[in-house]
Amino acid sequence: MALSADRIDVLFLTHNFPRHSADFAGRFLARLACLIQEQGPRVGVLAPHHPGASTEETIDDIRVWRFRYASDAAEQIAYRGEWGGLPLFGPRGIWAHGRFLRCFHSAAKDLVEQYRPSVIHAHWWVPGGWVARRFATGRRLAVTLHGADLRLLQRKRWLRPLAARVFARADIITTVSSPLARALSDWFPHSAHKLQVAPMPADDSIFSPLPGVKTTNDPPLIICVTRFTAQKRNDVLLKALDLLRRREVRFHARLIGEGGDLKPQIQRQISASGLGAMVELVGSMDQRALADVYRRADVVVLPAVDEGFGMVLVEAQLCGCAVVGVTSGGITDIISPEASGLLARPDDPESLAEVLARVLADHELRERLTGGGLAWAREKFSSAAIVDRFLTWYGWRG
Repeated sequence: MALSADRIDVLFLTHNFPRHSADFAGRFLARLACLIQEQGPRVGVLAPHHPGASTEETIDDIRVWRFRYASDAAEQIAYRGEWGGLPLFGPRGIWAHGRFLRCFHSAAKDLVEQYRPSVIHAHWWVPGGWVARRFATGRRLAVTLHGADLRLLQRKRWLRPLAARVFARADIITTVSSPLARALSDWFPHSAHKLQVAPMPADDSIFSPLPGVKTTNDPPLIICVTRFTAQKRNDVLLKALDLLRRREVRFHARLIGEGGDLKPQIQRQISASGLGAMVELVGSMDQRALADVYRRADVVVLPAVDEGFGMVLVEAQLCGCAVVGVTSGGITDIISPEASGLLARPDDPESLAEVLARVLADHELRERLTGGGLAWAREKFSSAAIVDRFLTWYGWRG
């Protein structure tokens, strides 16, 4: 790959990074890179290529390289909701993932030798952390777990010895929520002393309330920003919405997003349940358009289980919208029940329907949750505080 002589102090290794302005994939990493670079260190990003994307470009003054690992038609491993779009087992899967890792390794090696960054920051322990451990000698290695990689360790225990090798080499291990940190500490007690919690920063220059923008929706508007994967539990949300319809609760719902393999199944569920006139699927939006949607919505809901963090809820809170989640994963770091949002039981359409019906019917409750959520998000998840933590761990702060 072509390389320039620009200085790189911090190199991000990731399998997930925005491919265009409306891309949900890894946009929190783009935000973190920009905020870090504003404080002095020059940041570069290495990510997999995707058909149609450039192999090298500058985005918001951040240098981005994307390594090729197959033909366009065969680049099916990254940008699929979590790492591993192809089955791992079987000759084709083993060969494809092996080639992916070899190409990632080669590209990372070229960048490290050319730029000699003082910090390598691997996002997700695999594949980025697995690759980074090879080049960390003489430089600081930070490894961040975002959720999908921890679910992988939960499902496939045989991977834990490999993860332990990554964590043993890391100088700092961060997770985006406290439930992830607790699980990781239980599984890898010898690395527990390296663990820190730091969510990814929302773009609070874009996601903010605008006085006078809020409108009265008739019917009330429910927003879910999602991907079409099983973990997001879009099917559970649709069952809850069907219960609301049967109880003659008026609403209109939009599922915003792309990615994952279950969109056809969700479309069939909408049609079969008679929700076609009340639920629409909308493709991905750029951040400014999404912020405007949050500001105009009555409630934003995230029914996902084992969510690493739940960034969409923070974005909605910062825009002055009431939020609803479930008692699972990092969502519990974001929602303090009855104060900054409401929580339903996970995988329980009846519980979710009850919570949604309550927030839609009670204007005073929505106003209270809106104010509480905005204050909570500003206090707990401000960009400045989060970035300062990373700079300290990098050794750029005293």
